[in-house]
Amino acid sequence: MDAEVVTRKSLMPTRKWWAMLVVALGAIAVSWVSAGQLTKETAIALIGVVVQAVATYLVPNDDTPGGVPARH
Repeated sequence: MDAEVVTRKSLMPTRKWWAMLVVALGAIAVSWVSAGQLTKETAIALIGVVVQAVATYLVPNDDTPGGVPARH
């Protein structure tokens, strides 16, 4: 008897999504510290990171383990 793998989508972001967010926010922090204050350029970059994070969260993963597309 073959066991069928059942997968459920989770609302939790993937580890890759979290890794992207940590690296991007780290770059923003370096820019902010380097400038000594929150500059217009740093604020624009921060808005870009937030928009990227929201957009990538809204795009669904595949219905496979980890959301990774299957090879054909």
